[in-house]
Amino acid sequence: MIKKILVRFRNIMVYAGLDREQYDSIKEDIVSENTGLLKFATLVGSVMFFLLMILESTTDNFANMNAYNYTLSFIAMVLMLFAVTFFGNEHPRMILALIYLFMILLNVYSVTLSLLHPEYPAVSAEVFLVAIPLVFVDRPIRLVVLTVITGAFICAFSNMMKEQVYADVDVWNTVSFAVLAIIANTLLMCMKVTSIYRNHRIAYLSETDLLTEVKNRNCFESRLPGYPDMCRDGLVCVYADINGLHELNNTKGHEAGDTMLRFVASQLRDFFGGEHTYRLGGDEFLGVSLDSTENETREAVEEIRSRCKAEGYEVSFGIADLVGDDGDMNSAVKRAEELMYREKRAFYGKNARL
Repeated sequence: MIKKILVRFRNIMVYAGLDREQYDSIKEDIVSENTGLLKFATLVGSVMFFLLMILESTTDNFANMNAYNYTLSFIAMVLMLFAVTFFGNEHPRMILALIYLFMILLNVYSVTLSLLHPEYPAVSAEVFLVAIPLVFVDRPIRLVVLTVITGAFICAFSNMMKEQVYADVDVWNTVSFAVLAIIANTLLMCMKVTSIYRNHRIAYLSETDLLTEVKNRNCFESRLPGYPDMCRDGLVCVYADINGLHELNNTKGHEAGDTMLRFVASQLRDFFGGEHTYRLGGDEFLGVSLDSTENETREAVEEIRSRCKAEGYEVSFGIADLVGDDGDMNSAVKRAEELMYREKRAFYGKNARL
């Protein structure tokens, strides 16, 4: 019982209520969502600090701590916005670092702002303590650590810089807000991550063939028009059809047929990758090879054919490149299908004579 509670607590704090495998499956989705949120947040932050900087410049005491605070924060926001806009997609790991830099910057700003007015409680710092982590999506444990460290800094600086009566108020408020932040952030992260995982599963089920775990026909048809834009040096379509599936199902049962389908799909996926291997229906598959020559693809197809033969399976292939069809993906697929059927007829004709 205790072990289950500890495992559940770990999953909540580390994986936001999911297990490790589930959380790992949506890491790319989390990065994508955080990238969009960070772009928006840094843009808003840049505008906000720019306006504050302009307003402060109209006062008589522009060269004060407020002005320095606004100026440095504005520069930092612009640099982060530049980084996430131009390098975020190429370096997804950088996004998490920028997110925490963003949150630390706003916390430092709020603490500095509160220390400029030691006669007042550090309300802005305490509000930022709760609100800032709610913007993004991350593991609750990391947000808890950030909240605890920020709260400790607020308490320490208040005790150093303020009269004891004001410092005591700050400490009490900070502890209260920190507890609220930890509870709220943990619950909200669980809700956000669960929602992302649910959407991920819906998308996965809508575009994946569950038997072979390659993409399905619906996914292929939605992606088909975009393929010419994905390649720079050509594209090759490979249409594959398994020979003898019907006969195998009749003689050895559907389980044996399913095993054959899964094996052939795995061989195609090894070469074309999970994103460009499709089961179009029954025993028909399609693989798309980006930026490869037809000769390179033929060599791979022969390797796939050899592996399948070693397992006792026969597969007919049709190969067509996109260049020969003037960029018309539908024509390339159709030509590959026709070549596959020509090979399939030759296979059955040969076996019939034998």
